[in-house]
Amino acid sequence: MSAWLYIAAWAATLLDQFGGLPMVGDVAGLALLAFLLIQFPRQRRYAQVLFLAMAGTGMAGVAASHDPMALFLAGWRRGAAYASFFLALTALRDAAETSRLVRRCGQHLVAQPAGRRYAALTGGGHLFGIILSYGAIDLLAAMVGRANRAGSAVERAVRGRRMLMAINRGFCVMNCWSPLNIMTAVVSTAVPGAPMRLLLPLAFVASVGFMALGWLEDRMTASAGGGAPPDTRESWSIHLRIVALVGLVMLLSELGSGLLGVSLVAAVTLCVPLVGVGWMLVQAWPFIARPGSLQRAAAVLRRRGARYLPRVPGFRGEATVLASSGFIGVTIGGILPTDSLAPLLGHLPPIAIPMLVPVLLIATGQIGLNPIAVVALLGAALPDPVRLGVPPAAFAFACMLGWGLGVGMTPMSASAITTARWAGVSPWTICTRWNGVYTATALLFGWLAIGTIFLFFSPA
Repeated sequence: MSAWLYIAAWAATLLDQFGGLPMVGDVAGLALLAFLLIQFPRQRRYAQVLFLAMAGTGMAGVAASHDPMALFLAGWRRGAAYASFFLALTALRDAAETSRLVRRCGQHLVAQPAGRRYAALTGGGHLFGIILSYGAIDLLAAMVGRANRAGSAVERAVRGRRMLMAINRGFCVMNCWSPLNIMTAVVSTAVPGAPMRLLLPLAFVASVGFMALGWLEDRMTASAGGGAPPDTRESWSIHLRIVALVGLVMLLSELGSGLLGVSLVAAVTLCVPLVGVGWMLVQAWPFIARPGSLQRAAAVLRRRGARYLPRVPGFRGEATVLASSGFIGVTIGGILPTDSLAPLLGHLPPIAIPMLVPVLLIATGQIGLNPIAVVALLGAALPDPVRLGVPPAAFAFACMLGWGLGVGMTPMSASAITTARWAGVSPWTICTRWNGVYTATALLFGWLAIGTIFLFFSPA
């Protein structure tokens, strides 16, 4: 029952985004809220506290509004849009989890010689993170565990740490730019004047710079040796298929956005499940390509649907964070005075404002605040950065880069928790001890990139 509520919220969100029936967006929001309430007893304690705190804060904004019901529905409509974007991405992840191609690519990355293994794994964590989300860390970390058998216990621990941090950092900075990431939906909503289609490739370049800094740190701190990796008969060309798949999703989303006249986020929410279904059929092609292919294809989809549907309630944690962040961003933003941050920031040089955004995201991550909520509130409190002399492009770009760096430094992110489990240490160790110096260096590089964007987009 609850799974269908979440799926209904996704379908109603699509109808709303594609110009459907009146009030269908409200139906999406209420369906998503009903899903969260049904799943509340099954949530982890952290998610329960987060939901109560954010929903309670949002309800305070609703109570202070001149039109409480309209604001309440608008808040959950935004929350449903965020949660539906995530649900769409899980269809691609579900297909990737059973793909032999993905496993073969992962084995090839782990099997690289010590001198280029960090670069291979950080690139793999980045690329696989686009389609698998933090499941990419689990996939590659499991392969690292099987491959890391040579040498003494100390050597294995050091080598394992280096490989796991390569995967973790590559995944985290993927959040700076990927159109198939919730960051794109949140930032484009928070800073509607930003040219996201131009900023996404620029943020990709910055993320490559972040990964290069991680590789350089690894080279400077690496000890001699590295162990003998397992042999592999695969070539680098095998990864072109994954690159082509990601490119296909982005191309279809861009075409859908242009042809249907909807936002890129709406097009992604529609196209990703379709590509996921197509990938499932390709995996089952030896079974389908026989007499009665249509019936066989239908049987495959029924089996995959029966596998996927029970998994939907398990997404309640992510849905709670996403929907609550959307709700609080709208409801608190609805009662804040226009440009409520302007009195606090007006005395600063305009270029300092976007520079502070990554610092804020890193700092709030230390106390468990998700970038989704922080960016949503920033957008609500500063809806028009131009009034402070800040180009919207620079403000959005700062949110994008800060998002990737903040994810790498918060011990309460799924990426930190997953990496810590494989490393046998606490998430605090991953973020503060192992990632601290790297993040400080990456922040300096990020400031340089943000400053460049600020100057480029500033009026002459």
